[in-house]
Amino acid sequence: MTTTAGGLLVNSEHQVLFGLRAAWKTAWPEHWDAIGGRVEPAESIEDALEREISEEIGVTVTRADPLAVVEHPGPDDGQIIRSHIFAVTAWIGEPQNICDEHTELRWFSIDELAGLENLAGDGYPAIARQAVSLYRTTMR
Repeated sequence: MTTTAGGLLVNSEHQVLFGLRAAWKTAWPEHWDAIGGRVEPAESIEDALEREISEEIGVTVTRADPLAVVEHPGPDDGQIIRSHIFAVTAWIGEPQNICDEHTELRWFSIDELAGLENLAGDGYPAIARQAVSLYRTTMR
């Protein structure tokens, strides 16, 4: 089993940040996905989330709350991938696409997400709705 950690960054306009996966990616190429990646051996899920977000968009996570754990078959050998999804409601820095994992970053409203045909998982709109709700609760 492969374990991953992904963050849904939520901004003050209640939008969620997604990255458009590069065409060369074996899993979900050219699909919008949470920012994140694999958990390394001996690394906690939370540490992996912080590392991946820092490596991919250059921000430091200061608040992340677990939202969901989703399992799905991997792209190569059918091995199960367990993805831990977090609401990231506070960070330091401005998100920028600083690696080759994504070709674009974009903020989406929940309604915009629900209308995307190339979303890397049909559960994302519901999970993003949870992230926005958590943001509203924690940022009062």
